[in-house]
Amino acid sequence: MTALVDLFLNSTGRVGRFRFLLGAACLICVWIAADILLPAPGWLHALIAAALLYSGFCVLSQRLHDRGRSGWWSGPILLAFALAWPQPQTLLGWVATAALVLVVFDLAVLPGQKAFNRYGAAPGAGVQSGATPA
Repeated sequence: MTALVDLFLNSTGRVGRFRFLLGAACLICVWIAADILLPAPGWLHALIAAALLYSGFCVLSQRLHDRGRSGWWSGPILLAFALAWPQPQTLLGWVATAALVLVVFDLAVLPGQKAFNRYGAAPGAGVQSGATPA
């Protein structure tokens, strides 16, 4: 349970590709469900959108940290997602879609840094019993 809380509510640390893809898929599915079930914007829709944006920021930040980048890059990524959702209609929307394709390749396909970086240890690199961390 704490792994889910850390994934969706914590922007520090690092997360691997698999957990990132699962977290992103969950957030997108909840967003689609909210759009279908609450088609008219209202206070509940705005509350759900704010919670999903915060969780998206956290998931993206952790994956960006794993790639050795600042979590602040999740802001432009989420802006591009908002411009392209649900389908791009303007030139800016199409540019955002093209940028998202590059971002998806970078975050979902390319591996994270294997060694310790300024954001922490690599995901899955636990400290062995009896060993002291460097």
